[in-house]
Amino acid sequence: MRPASFEYHRATSLGHALELLAEFGEDGRPIAGGQSLVPMMNFRLARPGHLVDINKLPLNSIESDGQMLRIGALTRHIAYFDNPLIARHFPAFLDAVHYIGHPTIRRNGSIGGSISHADPTAELAAVCMLYDAEIIARSTAGERRIRADEFFLSAYVTALEPGEMVVGVELPVPPSSSTGSFIELAERSGDFATAAIGVSIEFSSGRITRASIVCSGADLVPIRAREAEDFLQGKPLDAAEASEAARLFAASIDPVDDHIASADYRRGLIGKLTQRAIEAACNRALDK
Repeated sequence: MRPASFEYHRATSLGHALELLAEFGEDGRPIAGGQSLVPMMNFRLARPGHLVDINKLPLNSIESDGQMLRIGALTRHIAYFDNPLIARHFPAFLDAVHYIGHPTIRRNGSIGGSISHADPTAELAAVCMLYDAEIIARSTAGERRIRADEFFLSAYVTALEPGEMVVGVELPVPPSSSTGSFIELAERSGDFATAAIGVSIEFSSGRITRASIVCSGADLVPIRAREAEDFLQGKPLDAAEASEAARLFAASIDPVDDHIASADYRRGLIGKLTQRAIEAACNRALDK
């Protein structure tokens, strides 16, 4: 299929982009890699009248001050593979990137585009939830910071307002005594996930002092496994309690039932993936 007709505009600066988006309101969309937006337009599930090309904007950096990691909205997925900050501090993030689509998508897709699209199974949306990220949005009215757990409202629906665009994402840098993992299952490599689990843990003296667990594929937005997180606090790193934490989480959810998997299958799958992800994170902690 072909998209509905639209007008193309190339932004020459961030201010120019925001002015154009303010002018077009709900009828305008920024575009960078187009890996999510263009397919939606081709199927006419999205029909923006104006596309604002933001590829020339200087929003593709990965920087840290030791306390916070800031990622520019135009940072391509492929950039994370060789970045020492991601490898050192955010192992679940790095795991997740390996599951993103295919090489073309990883070369062209951006973090701003991915989270703005808000696919319920998108890896970077789950990563933002896992690491308590803040989404930085800008408009002609100024800057707004939105917590990840308040940014994703439903499938393909975010807290962004007309004329607003994501310019960056900030993630608190975990302490050195931390690690994590991310595991995903799809029908075929590169397909949308049937379910995925991300885990981040902090530890001391052989025990978990803090746990964060996020699941995508169970609901219309990524969800945190709060009860399982609380259960793991103080538990030993030998992962003996992983199965119980997974059982608690699986019992608490009401997964979606669709053409890919039944609710019962998805619940069982999520339980197994949760156990495996916790065990993988604990094993990495023991290897440190």
